[in-house]
Amino acid sequence: MSKRKQKKEIPLFCIEFGKHIRALRKEKGLSIERIAFKADIDAQNLRKYELGKQEMKISMMKRIADAFEISTSELLSFDK
Repeated sequence: MSKRKQKKEIPLFCIEFGKHIRALRKEKGLSIERIAFKADIDAQNLRKYELGKQEMKISMMKRIADAFEISTSELLSFDK
């Protein structure tokens, strides 16, 4: 009997938050690579966050907010 690793369902908030990050990045004319570099994260992970395919820890939200040069509360201010 094989055990398959079940995919964890991503909460709707994470999906919407990812869309918000992408919209903010495009609005500022920044590439995924640029924000990833500034946040000191892998661009592939940032892409997963933007696409809502991976949950994000609060510490990562802080790093992304810093990369955008805004506060975490500003980053979290979006229509959910």
